[in-house]
Amino acid sequence: MNLLKLVALDDQDLSIVSAHVQDAVLKVGDLEYMPAVKRFMMTMNRFVWEAKSGFFRQHNERRQSVLHFDRVLGAKTSGIARD
Repeated sequence: MNLLKLVALDDQDLSIVSAHVQDAVLKVGDLEYMPAVKRFMMTMNRFVWEAKSGFFRQHNERRQSVLHFDRVLGAKTSGIARD
């Protein structure tokens, strides 16, 4: 299994990361804000767009992935039950 590691440092990089997680699914409980390290993190199951055989292949694949943002000063929810 090839591991994919992406880092976004500007808007162009962020558009690439966005394309790779556009069809990801996650649970609200997998969203986590860690104020001590100023990090917002989410665990998701990401569709493997970078697989060589294309969208209409017989074995579509999802992989568990983590997306995190550093230097986050706060996070709030509104109308979302954490459970």
